[in-house]
Amino acid sequence: MADVKEVQKKIILLGDGAVGKTSLIRRFVVDKFDDKYILTIGSKVTAKALQIETEKEIFYLKLQIWDILGQKGYTKLHESSFRGTDGVMMVADLTRKDTLESIRSYWLPEVKNIVGTVPFVILANKSDLIQRAEFKEEDLRKFASKFMVPFFFTSAKNGENVKDAFHALGNRVLEVKRTASPLGLKSEVDESEKGEMADLIDKIIDDFCKEYGSISDAMPLLRKQFELAELDLTKPSKGTLKLAVERLAMIEKGYKEWEIAETNRVKRLKWIKDFDF
Repeated sequence: MADVKEVQKKIILLGDGAVGKTSLIRRFVVDKFDDKYILTIGSKVTAKALQIETEKEIFYLKLQIWDILGQKGYTKLHESSFRGTDGVMMVADLTRKDTLESIRSYWLPEVKNIVGTVPFVILANKSDLIQRAEFKEEDLRKFASKFMVPFFFTSAKNGENVKDAFHALGNRVLEVKRTASPLGLKSEVDESEKGEMADLIDKIIDDFCKEYGSISDAMPLLRKQFELAELDLTKPSKGTLKLAVERLAMIEKGYKEWEIAETNRVKRLKWIKDFDF
């Protein structure tokens, strides 16, 4: 009889904004699809268990699935979110060729610089929109062969290959031992990819998470307050960012001493005031 082992692993989904990472997770975890676009702010953590069998062992694999902010330049947030990662699902949008190039030029170097070499798979999502495809299977095959990793054409809308992709990554994280790399290495990412506005918002997010004590617990609060402030991460304005900071201060005043929360509020507003919009 095969031995049964319980294993917990952390995987993250990475890729540019609007490639469908959140929808893929929703399809995999609850088998539902929502075509309403949600700009994910920070990291959202979901859990799902898989059973993976080998000749000698049965693994009850508990996946912690992190949906990471799909905006370039949020280095502090990425460093916090990437720590402890065992595997990565790199997601591109089949209808936007530039999202595939972003995996090579930005997301792969970003992961390597923070956590070292980890198993990953590549997804070309939105296969239900094949008539609008900007790259072909041969393009994806050549791309994946450079890294010797599996690739899948997926659709969060109809579920095509979604389970297969997660199972493939689950198998890889069980087979490949992660080699750690220290934080703080010089980034291989072109500095032009990092916007100054992203740096400012990244700084505010990182500061709030540190004050809250847990990035996974702080992110739902950040997401909600940014949404209420109508802060658009792709085109943020000074006014909406200030409103977001005020809303975060109200949250902190609910669990911190008033003086500390007020100091944090003033500090973050000063960062915004000093920024050249």
